[in-house]
Amino acid sequence: MSERAPSDRGTWRLVASREFWVRIRDKGFLISTSITVAVLSVFIVLRAYGGGVGSFDLGWVGDGALAERAAAIGQRSGVDVTARSLPDGDAAEAALRDGSVDAVVIGNVQDVRDGTAIVRVVSGIPAQLDQLVQAAAIGLRIDGALADADVPATTVEELENQHPVAASPIEVPDPDRPAKASVAFVSVLLLYGQLFGYGLWVATGVIEEKSSRVVEVLLSAIRPRQLLAGKIAGIGVLGLLQLIVIAAFAITLATVTGAIEIPAATLWAAALTVGWFVLAFAFYASLFAAAGALVSRMEELQNVIVPINLIVFASFLISIGALQDPGSTMAVVASLLPMSSALAMPVRIVLGSATAWQIALSLVIVIVSTALLIPLAGRVYAGAVLRTGAKVRIRDAWRAAA
Repeated sequence: MSERAPSDRGTWRLVASREFWVRIRDKGFLISTSITVAVLSVFIVLRAYGGGVGSFDLGWVGDGALAERAAAIGQRSGVDVTARSLPDGDAAEAALRDGSVDAVVIGNVQDVRDGTAIVRVVSGIPAQLDQLVQAAAIGLRIDGALADADVPATTVEELENQHPVAASPIEVPDPDRPAKASVAFVSVLLLYGQLFGYGLWVATGVIEEKSSRVVEVLLSAIRPRQLLAGKIAGIGVLGLLQLIVIAAFAITLATVTGAIEIPAATLWAAALTVGWFVLAFAFYASLFAAAGALVSRMEELQNVIVPINLIVFASFLISIGALQDPGSTMAVVASLLPMSSALAMPVRIVLGSATAWQIALSLVIVIVSTALLIPLAGRVYAGAVLRTGAKVRIRDAWRAAA
């Protein structure tokens, strides 16, 4: 099909507006937004009020020596252990069943030395708490052995008053790293969901118009590339709006509940990820649109987009790995490649691992790659969107648009 005169140059805006308002009223959009907000709310609330690893309640029945020693060791190790006195075994079982305590130590010092002291739990003791209790029991046995050997009490007290060997890191640790890692993790999940979900919307929209032959009517008034540009722009703006709304909600809820103390620098870095979403969406949406134009039925779409899905999923896995080691070679390379930089680079930026030249190079690469890909995908789209029936080969679509 030959190109029309450029009199329809601005009509992509009409297509973009139509796509935006139709999609924003779609049940799929409302459901996906609701589910995402609900999942984030549960995650944030659990983080704020659900306790977590490193905070335990340890009850005791007896003289409390073992529980108090475990709490003291935990304090030196940065683990919060609260020792609570319970009157008898029945009270201990009741406290375990109602969740007031995580475990109950039953026995006195002599029971510990004899090996008859026990730790009662509902089903299993947390590994971290178990390590503290066992270390405390070993300490009490050592104290008993020293006393039996007539070691002076002052010497025993000095041995008990031990201080852990201090670590001396070469690099000063970032006190905000846990908060930054949480922000980076949520950012990766959101970006992955947005890129895949809205890219799939572009592909399905192309197939719907193609199978219903609506596209034939549209192309009588607008060029294929204008139609493609409007579709990508409209759905992309909707995805961007949803991303901003969800991010604002998550930050507000996290701040109100105190789940995460978000540093100001992290907020700026997180805002920068929006730019990568825009570029990455233009990159992937072009691929999804071209893939959708190659087929005429929804059933055939999954086979066509398998390569795209694998690339997005692989980028997601690499970005999750970058949370542990953002300076690794794989993370650095992934943050520079155009197909994975949208997921990997925001992680490295939030964690403070990306240098200025890496950020600039990544932006240049993804911008240039997107600028080159869009016209190529547009040509495939133009050559295939009017061809129904069997799956169109990329080579045939390319030649048809010549």
